[in-house]
Amino acid sequence: MRDIIADIERWQEAGKTGIALATIVETRGSSLRPAGARMALTAEGDVAGSVSSGCVDGDVIAEMEVVLQGREEIRRPNFGITDEQAWSAGLACGGAIDLLVERWDPLHERLMAEVDARRPVAFVSRLDADKPPVHLLHTADGATHGTLGNADLDGEVLMDIATVWPGPYAQKHTYPQGEFFIEIIAPPPTLVIFGATDIAVSLAALARVMDFEVIVSDARRAFLKEERFPDVETRFGWPQDVFKSKDFGVSHAVVVLFHDSKFDVPALKLALRSDAFYIGFLGSRKTQADRQEVLLEAGFTEQDWARVHGPVGLDIGGKEPPMIALSILAEIVAVRHRREGGRMSKR
Repeated sequence: MRDIIADIERWQEAGKTGIALATIVETRGSSLRPAGARMALTAEGDVAGSVSSGCVDGDVIAEMEVVLQGREEIRRPNFGITDEQAWSAGLACGGAIDLLVERWDPLHERLMAEVDARRPVAFVSRLDADKPPVHLLHTADGATHGTLGNADLDGEVLMDIATVWPGPYAQKHTYPQGEFFIEIIAPPPTLVIFGATDIAVSLAALARVMDFEVIVSDARRAFLKEERFPDVETRFGWPQDVFKSKDFGVSHAVVVLFHDSKFDVPALKLALRSDAFYIGFLGSRKTQADRQEVLLEAGFTEQDWARVHGPVGLDIGGKEPPMIALSILAEIVAVRHRREGGRMSKR
């Protein structure tokens, strides 16, 4: 959704209000785009986004034109992407995608506003091709807009949303009342790194490549030189002086790299009192146990400490700073997507 907002806002400013949306609601095999990817088309022929990196987008446009012309309210096409098409798009093998094609409606407007404001938002769409499109939207403040047509169904869907909140998440669900696509669009993640070490240099650079916002903090000014952290926000000072726990929300990952108790403990206290989705702590198992003991004495619980990923990172074997940074970022991505981080060949 995020990648088409600017285009839609520009179209609306120009008075183009006839808009159709195509959303991937399920993928099979080696799909070109993930579930939740969207493509938009105006009645004037303007296009934004893609559902296949090009190879079936032309066919999808034809489906959207059917909806824009009012011949059908909803379309549920599916496309198998051949190996030949996949190779032309730079992929090694094909797959298949199922789509929901419909007109832009007021709840899409609310969805766009929440995404643009960088707040987590859930959006549910009915997928029955023989019924008019309906949607339900749930926001971070607990408000719900729209209905799926049945109060009991709305409640059941909201309970399912709660189990995967704050996302990201995109999955088709089947209920007695029909099929529905549940999507939670999470804000872009922010990585806060405490300790401007050599590992932090590599971690910040890798995270920026992955489109994370990055903040590096240290109370040692010499470590925060601009040439070490180009294009990254830096904050000089003790952890408790430059941050408050409320600064870390559900889209924040916090990594503590100091390996020095006088810095580690206040940084961990901040993170554990926050809503950060990931807390990582560098150090041996002995160091982990030492910091755990200090925090338990300070009033934190075993359940609080269980939020800490330490020793930090996935076990990929590398010991050099860039390799350690890679293992940390891989674990952050895995946790954000509720994965264990194992080998694909073993799934």
